[in-house]
Amino acid sequence: MQTNAAGEHPFAGGFRRVSTGPEPLALARLRTLLLEVANGGSARLREALEGFRSWRSLATLCGSEWTAGLRRSSAAARRLLQNRLRALGTAPITIASAERLPVGSRVHVRGTIRPMLPTGSKGSPKSHIWSRSAMSTHNVRATVEEGHDFFLTDEEGRTVCVMVARGHLVNAEQLISGDRVSVFGFTDLVAAAAPHAASIDRATSAPALRAGDDLPLLIRRLDGAQER
Repeated sequence: MQTNAAGEHPFAGGFRRVSTGPEPLALARLRTLLLEVANGGSARLREALEGFRSWRSLATLCGSEWTAGLRRSSAAARRLLQNRLRALGTAPITIASAERLPVGSRVHVRGTIRPMLPTGSKGSPKSHIWSRSAMSTHNVRATVEEGHDFFLTDEEGRTVCVMVARGHLVNAEQLISGDRVSVFGFTDLVAAAAPHAASIDRATSAPALRAGDDLPLLIRRLDGAQER
């Protein structure tokens, strides 16, 4: 059963999340673990680490469900981190291929995004699909994130709904319509009769990606160097 991430407040078609930064000690432990598993790691591990680009990107995941079980350096923690990193280093598959997998399968899908609701429509006044900004209150610095469900269309022209609850954008401050992204999530089906899915199909259900029961949805914005 899925629950909301800490500090996350859902609304129709998205969420707003307020979180403080990771504890310095927790981030240092995660850095140490990453260096341990990266030393002599496989090509898939190196590909996954390339997606972070900086320790700041890594801090986005520190303290989230993705780092659960990595509190201390141990053989079990290293194996767990290796498995999660390998998943981020897998090659993207087409939406058609993802549709053929059982519901709940972990996949990496790549494509161009657009909002489910047109910009400026009622209930969607924002032009961004995802935004992250800093705020301070009572001398505590926090990060404010707002994400909206979106459509992703791959190179074959097929489209999937991406449900952003419990999601993390790991390497950018915002996403807008037309950005290209990699999404690491779990397959699902949503009712195509919903207004936001009407542009995909009039069938009973439509393909979707979302967070898993134990792991969050991860989104990586792509630039030219990452288009491979």
